[in-house]
Amino acid sequence: MTIDARHSGAARALWLLAVLASLAFMRFAAALLIPIVLGVLIALALEPVVGWLVRHRIHRGVAAGLVLLLLVGGLGASTYAARDRLVSGVEALPRVARQARDLIRDRIGGAHLEQASQALSGDSASTAGGGAAAAAVPRVAELLAGALGQATVLVFLVFFLLQGGPRAVDQIVALGRTPARRDTLRTIVGDIRHQVQQFLLVTLFTAVVVAVATFAVLAWMQVAHAWVWGVLAGLFNVVPYFGPVVVSGGMFAVGLVQQGDAGQAVKMAGAALAITALEGWVITPPLMGRAERMSVLSVFVGLLLFSWLWGAWGTLLAVPMLAAVKAVGDHVDGLKGLGRLLAP
Repeated sequence: MTIDARHSGAARALWLLAVLASLAFMRFAAALLIPIVLGVLIALALEPVVGWLVRHRIHRGVAAGLVLLLLVGGLGASTYAARDRLVSGVEALPRVARQARDLIRDRIGGAHLEQASQALSGDSASTAGGGAAAAAVPRVAELLAGALGQATVLVFLVFFLLQGGPRAVDQIVALGRTPARRDTLRTIVGDIRHQVQQFLLVTLFTAVVVAVATFAVLAWMQVAHAWVWGVLAGLFNVVPYFGPVVVSGGMFAVGLVQQGDAGQAVKMAGAALAITALEGWVITPPLMGRAERMSVLSVFVGLLLFSWLWGAWGTLLAVPMLAAVKAVGDHVDGLKGLGRLLAP
């Protein structure tokens, strides 16, 4: 074996160790990295609005605070205005689950389901009673307090990112030791920003389209709580591949429980699948442009990888993270192979 071959093998081994170490760190530091990635994505989505205000002679800090105030206030006002419907929708979910359980018990085999239910609950169900409900209250309060704290941290992080956006880009570019490397870094940062912004805007638009279309179809079919299922369809549509399948399966279950008719359930599932298929084939491709120039296999594998690393958040963040990785691979000589691997 020649010296060059040994050096090449050692370099590949070092790259493999670096990748494995990075994956281990991403999994170990998920609680730290997920809010940072979310903050960066939200800041990238809001940057065009802040930039427009800055161009109209508004200080960047004031513009960032104003945009965040309008966003948080709008979300809070919308939630407060729809609080009654939200409560009724949330209350409908366990009722639908109970109806599905009863339906399965009646049609598939009540004895086996009843035995399994008793085995899972045990005799403690009769003795726990209100104690379990009382114990759940502090847990819910703890979860709400934790979510509120994380949301507060996220808002401040987005504000600081928006306020120091241009300076952060200049600091990243300044890491290049030569003019050529600085130009490469500037190109990479601009490409990542463009692709991620385009992906987020298109994803938001298509989610709204799917939610409205699903609500309209289910309302026309006279399905109870149609707006709840429409919102859930829009949210799950954000997840590639798995989202439409979950929505179609959920619509089939809802139709089977509420209508009690397999034919109606199939119609509801088919309508949900048709809406997501039209969105994926007709609306998304021309809007996504360069941000979707990745192979189907690489996106699917990346979705599995980030779901393993970060759970549900990884499922939502997989595609923009892959777009950023591909932007780096397209412009760094040592990572050209990675860019070609992710290319269609």
